[in-house]
Amino acid sequence: MLLYFILALLLVAAVFLFYGFTIAPGRVRVKNYQLDPDKTLGSFAGKRIVFFSDIHLGPNFTAEHLNKLCRLILSQKPQLILFGGDMVEEKTDLTSESFKAAISKNLAVLSDFCPCYAVLGNHDVETLINRHYTAEVIAAAGFTLLQNSWAELDDLALYGFANATHDQPVFVDKAALAEDSFRLLLCHEPGFVGKNKPVPGNSLYLSGHSHGGQVTLFGLPLILPYLGRRYVRGCHQLRDNSQLLISNGVGTVHIHARFCARPDIIVLDFPDKN
Repeated sequence: MLLYFILALLLVAAVFLFYGFTIAPGRVRVKNYQLDPDKTLGSFAGKRIVFFSDIHLGPNFTAEHLNKLCRLILSQKPQLILFGGDMVEEKTDLTSESFKAAISKNLAVLSDFCPCYAVLGNHDVETLINRHYTAEVIAAAGFTLLQNSWAELDDLALYGFANATHDQPVFVDKAALAEDSFRLLLCHEPGFVGKNKPVPGNSLYLSGHSHGGQVTLFGLPLILPYLGRRYVRGCHQLRDNSQLLISNGVGTVHIHARFCARPDIIVLDFPDKN
């Protein structure tokens, strides 16, 4: 009986390992959110934004995986695409020009479809080589990099913070923007947002970084990164009219597996005028 029990445990463990390392990382889901009616209703009324983060390009997330992801993003028919940082990881081959050209070409399909903006993640800036590589790919792909800066998008106030782990995020409000105007903010690390709450009023922060725990004990995260431990996944109310929305990200890092933390992209729909 003991032998059968041990064999059953080994079989279950093998199934979990197979699922976590080979199946779960590819099960990217689309998470839809409808913004509250009190958010901006100007030129973005009735329009859609797609937010994705943490692709961690490398041996476990190749140019082919990126191509599939970009097709999924485009199938949502967005009017704006936002990237939340962490394009690379420690195993990304930064010396391969062919790989660099392939990922730039895949991402350029997105910017050919609609405006695209990005911020940098902690892995993107942890070395000067990573920083230069990521900035060059983002530029070649036609994305606009935001680092403590605003984007000019008609009446939509979009702000991107510098990376909170290695740089210095600073918020300087947009000139002539009313206090109760809606602000959409990109910040890679949700822990910085939750602790500092840099923007008062009508605002929505979009973050990644935590991977939703990536490998969890049926939802309980086992390992979480710095600035990704208090706010891990989902939507969080920060102030009366300020929210933080966290994506589980798409790729993996360190342990290239997922369990009870499915990768995702986020779709934001702006309410139409009535």
